[in-house]
Amino acid sequence: MTTEVDAPLVRTERLVLREIRSSDMAVLERMWRDPVMRRYLGGPVSDEVVAQRRVSDHTGGLMVAVNSGEAVGWCHLGRYRTGDLELSYVFLPEWWGRGYAREACAAAIGLAFNRFPDDVRLIAVAQEANLRSVRLLEALGMVRIDAFEEFDARQVLYAIDRTWAASGA
Repeated sequence: MTTEVDAPLVRTERLVLREIRSSDMAVLERMWRDPVMRRYLGGPVSDEVVAQRRVSDHTGGLMVAVNSGEAVGWCHLGRYRTGDLELSYVFLPEWWGRGYAREACAAAIGLAFNRFPDDVRLIAVAQEANLRSVRLLEALGMVRIDAFEEFDARQVLYAIDRTWAASGA
């Protein structure tokens, strides 16, 4: 984990995206355990997995979105099983409906293409039933390119390519 004085990775109008700090652990654990936030993510994470995550290094692409010093959610840039660059995210319910997820994810998309110059596209996967997430991906300019069954639910795969993202679409 990073130190408390690390600089932000990205600043937006209302948010700072920064690496995880040890002081973020309580919020992360809530996000891993909360059945509302985990409704479309396979349900709450087991105590064993939380214990493993508690001691692991979370800096590998995981960024906390902070508003006025308070964590509102996180974005993650990682690799999907296909090797594609993937954006994932979770935001606290008390911050839903205020545009923070869109603002943070848009900044994360820009960061992704800056950090990974050889990647021509970025993907995101959501449960089709998660209408908020589907609408968010579409609002970000991502296009649905596939649908499949996984984890006993229909999943949808969205993508945005570097050229489209750079155009500000």
